[in-house]
Amino acid sequence: MKKITLLALLLLVLVGCSQQGSTDKKGTASEKEKVSAVDEDSEKEVVKETAKKEEEREIEKLLPDLSQYETVKLEKKEENFEIEIQYPSFGYEPVDKLLADEMQFQFESSQEAAKEIIKDPAYEEEGLGTKIKYSYDVSFKEPVVTDDFVSIYFDVYIYMGGVHGTEHSYAFNYDLKNNQLLDLEEVLKRSGTDLNSVSKLVAEELINSDQFAEYRSEPVTFKYKEDVKEETKPTLENYYAFSLTEDAIILYKQFYKLFPNSAGVVGVEVSWDKIAAATEEKKNDIVYQNNDHQFTLHLPASWEGKYIVKEGDWNVGAEISYDFQFMHNGKEICNIFSISVLDTESAENIGPMNLIANHNGNTYVWNPIMEMPPEFWEGGELQELEEEFARMVNEEVPEIMETFTFE
Repeated sequence: MKKITLLALLLLVLVGCSQQGSTDKKGTASEKEKVSAVDEDSEKEVVKETAKKEEEREIEKLLPDLSQYETVKLEKKEENFEIEIQYPSFGYEPVDKLLADEMQFQFESSQEAAKEIIKDPAYEEEGLGTKIKYSYDVSFKEPVVTDDFVSIYFDVYIYMGGVHGTEHSYAFNYDLKNNQLLDLEEVLKRSGTDLNSVSKLVAEELINSDQFAEYRSEPVTFKYKEDVKEETKPTLENYYAFSLTEDAIILYKQFYKLFPNSAGVVGVEVSWDKIAAATEEKKNDIVYQNNDHQFTLHLPASWEGKYIVKEGDWNVGAEISYDFQFMHNGKEICNIFSISVLDTESAENIGPMNLIANHNGNTYVWNPIMEMPPEFWEGGELQELEEEFARMVNEEVPEIMETFTFE
């Protein structure tokens, strides 16, 4: 009997082991399936990445050495005018065709323009009985060629008499990887920035860079800063000409308010490192959200701890005002700027206030503090903060107001 009982127990143990072994095998199989699926996904990614790199290598093989080029010259000389246009030819059809078509168009149109101009009786030079020789000249700087792009800057000089001719510029920027022309919006988008941000960096270069020191006094005057602000507005008209290098973007224009006409077109170089740093800093902007009227503002990170917002009733024509007050060491000092809400959309006379928008039956306006508070004057308790406060009011507040949006 004992032997039978012992045998039965032994069989139960063996069956249990067998079941456990079966469970372990199933579990192991399941784990193997998971690992196999992960490996398969990894293999697909590797294959995809390899194919991409192979495609890029094939594109590179098709590209000739664009650092080598020939200069093409289009020339027309007559008694009353001279046309000369020079441009590079790389032996790479997609780039060469675009350049050749553009230059041929300029060559033909400039001749037509010259013939029309010299027909004008007013073109005759006074007192000499002869006519000035009209000239149209296009030259280019050394092209910048990388694995990704080719960038060529062109100078255009037109002479119609007088002491100086007129200078213009444009640039040819071509994406070699995607075979397409690059405009400024696309270039800045790929760099994670926008024209508004880059225009501020251009302004900083004009105010601080040694390159432009001869054109400004030290310390930099308020008028010069205001002129810089006017000349660097973030419009495509101001930045239609730009060229690229591996380290920077160069933006060209004639700064009529800053430099003499003899300076011609001036290029302002902004490094990609500065653009990246400014983009990163912008991520740290302080977002002010007004829940009563559903609008937001973006303030510089440097304003942290330096302001509070209070509701005010000082503006008798407004439903309410939101006053941004300057703080120092936990003490409220003075107003920086205010946003007022008028309970009408038809406000015509808003006086010294600046219009923001008409929205949902209201008019939104803003105004900065009008004069420097005595605390910041020489001998005042905060005189060492005068420059910082002036920058906040004169430079940063207008930029803050450009971020005003309704939710």
